[in-house]
Amino acid sequence: MTTTKKHISKLSPQYKIFSSDDKVEVVKGQVKVTILDSLRNNNMSFNEIVELTGKAKPTVSQHLSELVDEGLIRSKKDPNDARRKIFCINAEFLGDVSKEKKIRFDIDNYFSKLPQLKDPFEIYRLILRSLRAEFWNEGINIDPILRNAGKRVGDVFYEELKDSDLNQLLKNIAEFWGNKQLGRVDIQKLDPLTIRIYDCFECKDLPIIGEPACAFDSGVLDSIFSKHFKKEVSTVETECYAMGNDCCSFVIEN
Repeated sequence: MTTTKKHISKLSPQYKIFSSDDKVEVVKGQVKVTILDSLRNNNMSFNEIVELTGKAKPTVSQHLSELVDEGLIRSKKDPNDARRKIFCINAEFLGDVSKEKKIRFDIDNYFSKLPQLKDPFEIYRLILRSLRAEFWNEGINIDPILRNAGKRVGDVFYEELKDSDLNQLLKNIAEFWGNKQLGRVDIQKLDPLTIRIYDCFECKDLPIIGEPACAFDSGVLDSIFSKHFKKEVSTVETECYAMGNDCCSFVIEN
């Protein structure tokens, strides 16, 4: 199947979407977004947040208070200094939304290919890619949701793929991906573990946005290799069809 690729701009988000215990919050405002993005990666003290944002202490204190009230962050005592608080994320990042749209991907043209397809796998893939592109057209980034879904699927895949020997596990992954028509897997190197996937089911024929688009695949690999190495690993996509490359390349940061 061939598809004409168009360049579109994936712009800086204006709104961040988080899910706390009992509600979903759409966060607007650069200071709050900066705080939440930083706390997703590391716990931070009040002074560290002040330095990060470059805002006055009363301003930062007000934002932190509102985020605590909204259930998005929480605080705890610093184990090294009981007089200080350490702030932590208390919500799951779901995605972001930008109202700005420069170039729209032609969904109608994309769907027009459906009648030409005979292979059910190709039809299903085209529908999934079309839905993904439509989210982009509306300025919605759902990568965090896709990655979480991929992790759950990876938990299931691992039970069929697992092997104590890494080389055998990699052979199992390559065979599984090929048999299920998910793509052709090529192991580039073991240190760091780098996997290339050709004809990727998730992103091939998507518009070129200049950024990786395989959040679901990344989540699957996160889960498989976290279970194999018995510790959390992070998958970083360094090449992607959506970046204009001829394959998707994933580095497993162990």
